[in-house]
Amino acid sequence: MERDAVQQKIDEMQQEIEEQRALLEEKAREIAELKKLFNDSGEAAGQAFRGPHEHGKDSLEEVYEIVSGLEKYTTEEVLFYAAQILSELMDTKDVAIYTVANRDYARLCSATSQEARRLGNSIKYTAMGEIYDTLKNGRIYMNMSMAEEFPLMASAVYDHEEIRVFLMFWGIPSERMTQREIKRLTVIEMLLQNAILRASRYMATFRRQRYMEGTNVLNEEAFTILVNAFLEAKEKGLTECALVEVDMGYESYDDVSTQVACNIRQTDYMGLMKGEKLYILLANTDLKNAEVVQERLRKLGYESTLKEDVA
Repeated sequence: MERDAVQQKIDEMQQEIEEQRALLEEKAREIAELKKLFNDSGEAAGQAFRGPHEHGKDSLEEVYEIVSGLEKYTTEEVLFYAAQILSELMDTKDVAIYTVANRDYARLCSATSQEARRLGNSIKYTAMGEIYDTLKNGRIYMNMSMAEEFPLMASAVYDHEEIRVFLMFWGIPSERMTQREIKRLTVIEMLLQNAILRASRYMATFRRQRYMEGTNVLNEEAFTILVNAFLEAKEKGLTECALVEVDMGYESYDDVSTQVACNIRQTDYMGLMKGEKLYILLANTDLKNAEVVQERLRKLGYESTLKEDVA
């Protein structure tokens, strides 16, 4: 029996070694791709960071240091602050991040300005013509005609061969619409893609792993973390959201949530805070639209209150 235990331990250690080796090989491939970008055609792609214009950072090391700043954020916060980092690195105040909801639509996760929100809270990306065709073929889109209805640049983060996240950029001057800018964004995206992809996967499964048993209501710990992430991002201008406390009267939260669920969007969250009080977190919702939701609740027989924080 002891011999079997020792063998099992050896097998586990060998498996861990293999996993670490695979991880190192993946990192080596990433480094090789970056080096190729920086030495392509005999011209250091690092010039993408050191062109005649003064925008952006002047070395890969400095760019990597800024990207590494994402590590200080929780997984719930990454997609908000990735927009802020992209804004800094691409030297534009107008960046939006959309996450894919299904095979046709993507929903706005974060934006650094009102201009960056111009496509709205939801986009049918499969109907975006040249943008979608370019991105699904693994290339970066550049709006050479400077058409106002489209972003000036767009990129995508993939999960295997499927697009998981869209990165949209406005506010880039015409003189910067060059191949050098494409190289720049390619490098930045490579440095950010793992963190963005992990956060996207995490948020896609966030709900079902943290629901109160038998309900569509998030437990207090998970919901409080999520609300704080949204409210802090809102304070920094990276998202819009509203927090609504529902007056349940003498009903239980599972009964109320069943009634409410049909009157909010799939992107909104219900959860408990402050000792089984029911709240709704309305994502990408301004005050006017929050009041529309409150009116729907009123018609169901539930009064509600808008909250500025969780204190």
